[in-house]
Formats: sequence, C-alpha cells, structure tokens
Amino acid sequence: MFFNRKKSALPAEDKPRLSVQTIPADFYAGKNPVITFKTIAKEVDLNKVSRESLSDRHKVALDKATAAGHSGPLHPVRLLSNRKVLAMIFVAIFIVGVAGASVYFWKIARPRPPALVVAPVVAPISEPVAPPPAEPIVPVAEVTSTPPLVSKSLGGGDLELPSLFIPDSADSDTDGLSDVEEELYKTNPAVLDSDGDKYTDSHEVFNLYNPAGQEPEKIIDSGMVKDFHNPTFGYDMYYPASWALGIVDQTDRDVLVSTITGENIEIRVVDKILGQSFADWFGDWAPREQFSDLIPFTSRFKESGWRRSDYLVYYFDDGARVFVIAYHTTTENVVNYRTVIKMLARSFRLNGNTAIIPTRPVELGSDSVGLFSVTSSLSTIASSTPAATGTRPRL
Repeated sequence: MFFNRKKSALPAEDKPRLSVQTIPADFYAGKNPVITFKTIAKEVDLNKVSRESLSDRHKVALDKATAAGHSGPLHPVRLLSNRKVLAMIFVAIFIVGVAGASVYFWKIARPRPPALVVAPVVAPISEPVAPPPAEPIVPVAEVTSTPPLVSKSLGGGDLELPSLFIPDSADSDTDGLSDVEEELYKTNPAVLDSDGDKYTDSHEVFNLYNPAGQEPEKIIDSGMVKDFHNPTFGYDMYYPASWALGIVDQTDRDVLVSTITGENIEIRVVDKILGQSFADWFGDWAPREQFSDLIPFTSRFKESGWRRSDYLVYYFDDGARVFVIAYHTTTENVVNYRTVIKMLARSFRLNGNTAIIPTRPVELGSDSVGLFSVTSSLSTIASSTPAATGTRPRL
C-alpha cells in the first residue's frame, strides 16, 4: 500500500504557488523596526500652481520663490533692498562728489600764469632806405581824448579784493569806531557819544555828521575830511584829510587814499560791455567772489549800489561802467579803519547828483542796522552794548 501511492495528476508547473508572509527579523526579541522613506524628486511648475489651493505656509514659500531677486544674492533687487549696500553706495557717491568739488575749486583758485608776450622780430636793414615823398597835410577836426576801455578782452585782470571776515582792531567804548579811528575823528575813545548829542560816534560818521561837536554839524565842514572830485569819470567822495590821495594811472581810473600805517582804500573804474548786466560783469571780474554775499546799498546822496556783507567792498553801476571801492589791509591783516570806508562809500556820488545832507535829527535807515541813539545814561547804554571782543555795532 505504501508502495502503491497514487501520484498527483497535475504536472509540477501547474501546481498553485502560495505566498508565505514572514515576520521581519526586526520584530523578533521586541525590536522596533527601522522605517526608511524613499525620496522622490518632483518638479513643480510655479506658473501653474493655484494660490488658492495652497496653505498659508505654502503661500509664503510660493511668494518667496517667485519674488524679484530670489535667483541670487547679487540680483539688483536684493542689492538695492540691503541697507548696508545702500549705505556703501551713498558713501561712494559722497566721496566722488567731494573729490570733484575739490578739483573744481582748486582749478579756479590756483594762480594763473602770466600771459606770454612775444616780441616782434624785426629784420635788419642792410642799406638806408629813402623816405617816401611827403604827403600834403590835411587839417582834421580836434578830437577830445577819452580814457581807454578797460575790459577782459583788452587785458584787464581780476579785481584784487580783501578776504572775508578780517577782524577789527580794538574798540574800547564799543561805539563802532576803533581806537585809531577815534583819534582820526578827534572823539573820546572811552565815551560812546563824544559830543553828547544823543547819537553814537559811529552813527554820526556813517551819516556824514561831525561826531566831535554839534557845530559844525556836517563832517565835511569840520575839516576832518576832504571832498575829492575825479575830473575824468565825474564822481565825488569824502576821504580823511590826514590821509594821502594818489592817482595810480594817468587816466584817473585807479585812485588810492592811504594812511601812514599802510592801509589804503582803492577806487577803481571798470567798463562794462554794451548791454552787460551787473551780475554778468561781477562773474567776469570777481570769479572768486560769491554774488550771494552782496547786499543792496544806498549812499547818503541816494546813489544805489551793492556792498559786500563785511562792509569792505562796494560797487556802484552807472550802466556803462562799475565803480569799485575796496579796503586793503597791511601784512598784519587787521581792519583798523572800517568806518572810514563806510564814510567814503556813503559820500559817493556821480555828476549831476543834487542830493544834499539834511540837518539833524539823524534818521535811522536800513543801512544803520546795529546803531542806536543815546536816550539814557551812557552807563546804561554801555551795559546793553556788546563787549569789546571783536563784536561791535555794524553800520
């Protein structure tokens, strides 16, 4: 019976195959299984992603991925939104601007080389040449000589003007006159109002009155000043009688009034080009000066002009020429006679001017800022006046 076991009728390849599931070895002996995840790379087209279908966290990630400049740290948008980069750009622009301005001002401020003058070459004459026959002399009408035109095109140079903010010499009583000017006008250097007429000494000089006495009232009648008339250009002005007056050139264009210590005041006449404005003339002749430093000025005889903010330079324009009045210091570079040039400019007048100086009382005008009349005791005025430390009432 054992030897006659019946064999299966199915062939081996047709027999069913059963799948046997076995427990992983990690579960034996209570071990925890190690689970390994497989990373699958997947490309996402951001242009086809619907923003509404994303969570808030994914929306933030999408905005960051699609923002301008996300491609790299050197993208212009990333750079311009960086505060440190903006600060570096600003500093670089500032340094370049300062360097450019320095080069510009260095070029305009450096001394200009003198013009090279080449003497004409004259060929030697080997043999004497007979003079040409004399021509008959034809009488011509007499022509009155006029001063030659002074302009940039004919060799004129820049104006020599004093530096700004030159300090004043001592002023013991702080009345606007320096101690050396007190001696010039015969006033008391320790008293604000030497003649006791209720006006400070400098205020009287500025308005062309006598600061040392009530009679005579006008400074021109006191003998302390003289009246100069330029016969060629027809202007008049006062200057201290103790100073020397000299005409530098033969055409009366340049006049100097000088004191014994070396300081002087120059009055120079410069022509204008036809139709040229004063501002254009100023830019041509005073390139190192600032037009914004000029203030409208009126003389005591109603002549309109300009003055520099420090009262050391004045300009009067009659349309055809400009009259320049400038103070020149010595090597000590201190202004001893600031009120003198104010008096000279206030007395300036052209031919045909019929204005006269009125009698007192003196009226304070726009050019008298900083001056005051004496209405109380001198001790009260002195206590309200700036101390003698270089700051003084300005005319």
